[in-house]
Amino acid sequence: MKLNPLLFTLKSNQETPNKGSWSLFFYQYIKDISSLSKLIISASITFTTLTGYVISKGEIDSTLFLTLIGVFLMAAGASTINHIVERRTDALMPRTEDRPIPSGRMTVLHASIWASIFLLSGTLFLFAFTNPVCAILGLFNAIWYNLVYTSLKKISVWAVFAGTVTGIIPYFMGVLAATNQLPNAADYFIGFYMFLWQIPHFLLLVSKYGKEYEAAGLASLTKSSKTENIVLISYIWMIASCIASLYLPLFGILHHRQTGFIILAILLFVLAVIAKSLFSKNKLHDPRTPFITTNIMQAGFMLTLVFDRLIG
Repeated sequence: MKLNPLLFTLKSNQETPNKGSWSLFFYQYIKDISSLSKLIISASITFTTLTGYVISKGEIDSTLFLTLIGVFLMAAGASTINHIVERRTDALMPRTEDRPIPSGRMTVLHASIWASIFLLSGTLFLFAFTNPVCAILGLFNAIWYNLVYTSLKKISVWAVFAGTVTGIIPYFMGVLAATNQLPNAADYFIGFYMFLWQIPHFLLLVSKYGKEYEAAGLASLTKSSKTENIVLISYIWMIASCIASLYLPLFGILHHRQTGFIILAILLFVLAVIAKSLFSKNKLHDPRTPFITTNIMQAGFMLTLVFDRLIG
């Protein structure tokens, strides 16, 4: 059975689809919309905005929830556009070939309608409940993600540096929504830390799917570097992130000794994983462990900062 959500019809041997067929259709349609929005990535971006908001304002209020809705919608719109832009390369990689557009379940026109809905509603939310600068930053991020970063991915492995911008801007959107003022030195330091963290994230992602990237014609470090070398470089960046975290007290970001101990525990965990991997050559051939570790480090770091600010 072939599903065509744009026409809302079912191609099957039956002229009138039964109740089970319609249930399957709507289930698949919801899955495809979730895929277009890159649900997990958009949720992660939204959490980054929450971090910026709470650190800056020190509380959770109604404006925060409205801001998060706007940011999530804009992230979903940018992700949907990315599905459209990368539909041809997606069709060449096993990891992405079953996405709505390359699989044939959804047309470019249909995806474009959803992209417009997401972006327009997200922009209006941010304009109405935060400020124009916050909304403009969201639009800039969507353009940067699809016009700059996605284009660079095809020609240069250095696109990873452009990609970090899309992960940092949502934090500053949270700051602007909370304060209606320009970020301060502490905010820029956190942005710098996020830059350091995202480099190994991107490197390890490329390493994990390097062969697929090569087959699709995308620039990949795996063409010129071995996996163990990429993992080693990623560990160096992770160590740099750990060192940067030690400067938190200088910027007045941490307010409680307990949260300082939590940050220290996270850093010790990361360093222990790195040490174990360095003394086990087989570990350097597997990018999954450092990829999981760097994501745990980032999530733990941000959650700790939010907790530190909320407990007063």
